[in-house]
Amino acid sequence: MNLWMILFALALPMQDPVPAPEPTPDEEVQEKVVEEVVVVEEETAQEVSPYLAIVDATIHTVTDGTLYRATVLCKNNRILRVGQGVRVPDDARVIDANGMHVYPGLVAVRTSGVVSGSGSRVRDSFDPFAMNVELALSGGLTTVEAGGAVVKLTYGVLDDFLMSTESPWVTMAYSSTSSAGRRQTREALSATRAYLADMRAWELEKEMGESDAVEPSSAGIKDKYIALLKGEALARFHAQTAKDLLSTCDLLEEFPMQSVIFGAREAWTIPARLSRTGTRLVLTPRAKAYADESTNRETGWSIENAAVMWNQGVRFAILPSETWVSMMGIAGRDLLTLPMEAAFAIRGGLTSAAALRAITLEPAALLGMDERIGSISVGKDADLIVCDGDLFDYRSFVQWAVVNGRVAYDKAQSPYLSHIRPRKVPTIQEVVDAIRKESSDDAAIEVIEEVIHETPEEIVE
Repeated sequence: MNLWMILFALALPMQDPVPAPEPTPDEEVQEKVVEEVVVVEEETAQEVSPYLAIVDATIHTVTDGTLYRATVLCKNNRILRVGQGVRVPDDARVIDANGMHVYPGLVAVRTSGVVSGSGSRVRDSFDPFAMNVELALSGGLTTVEAGGAVVKLTYGVLDDFLMSTESPWVTMAYSSTSSAGRRQTREALSATRAYLADMRAWELEKEMGESDAVEPSSAGIKDKYIALLKGEALARFHAQTAKDLLSTCDLLEEFPMQSVIFGAREAWTIPARLSRTGTRLVLTPRAKAYADESTNRETGWSIENAAVMWNQGVRFAILPSETWVSMMGIAGRDLLTLPMEAAFAIRGGLTSAAALRAITLEPAALLGMDERIGSISVGKDADLIVCDGDLFDYRSFVQWAVVNGRVAYDKAQSPYLSHIRPRKVPTIQEVVDAIRKESSDDAAIEVIEEVIHETPEEIVE
């Protein structure tokens, strides 16, 4: 039956398609308006100024002191000028930071959960619209380490978010409780040091024209140890107690290398020894542990740990005990309260300038990125945060976060924080009054007054 129906349909004469109805005048006008809007939007997108100016702010540069009533002028993704009396281009995007503080974007030397993926996989797994990315920006973070990768929190875009996919350090397993592990590490480093000495001798023989020189064998020699002993990589240790710290110092004195020790809770008990090794630390000022009363030496936690290290010349970064984003309140111990972690170090005697350095420039240096981020200097990446108060005051909010010269976070637009102490927005009348005060164009003022006259009162107010 179906076959006969198909044959009957094929036998029918072909009919011309029904022509589309002619558009009405209203539809033609609507289409024209839409086309003009699209053209205007495209032209506007092309005409966005490359300049961004944060004006009339207290600027904490980290490396060059504090500037008052000053301006940071950025062009594209770099800082162009910093200081007082900086001329702002007419077409620049402007953030009026009067009464506010500008800091370099904060840097977290280790995170989990802020950015998905690790290493080179971050390139494909980074979600620029993730809630944790926006929340981290609200806490002042602009750059984080994630699974060995160094990532900028470019909320909303993927442009230039990946700084590095190579791990910034070589993790070392070296504990005072594992004599076998310590012996294996020392033997491996000793063999590597001997191999490097043989390589230098072999290269010297070649330079002297000895054709029968034999290249040393690299069997059993690990590349990571070669990089460490040649000063091309950073060794990462984890040690909390003085016993573990002293064991690590012994190794660093025997095999000098660039190093960082995470934890270092009892570092305050052996500051001179740590200073001699040249190692750097990652401290958590609120990581408490009570003293061991069974020993006859100082042990446990001290709120003065960071201050003692600073006075001894030991460089360090600060990191909270929880390396993820949490919504547990203003006094949490996660990345949202990184400035509060540093504030506890200030309570223990550390200067505010040193505390700021410990959450900006020092972690940037540990990640190998201090030439680009960590301070407000001409030529560095335009990664900045604007706070409505002192960064170390728990009542302060980040109002704007700028990453690569682009506003990546605006508290007034945030669905999570905009309702808390909302930023005062000038009314139409206040804007008009300001224009009247600054403008000498009478014709323009008349047009403005006419617009105000035709605007509903509830909108003006």
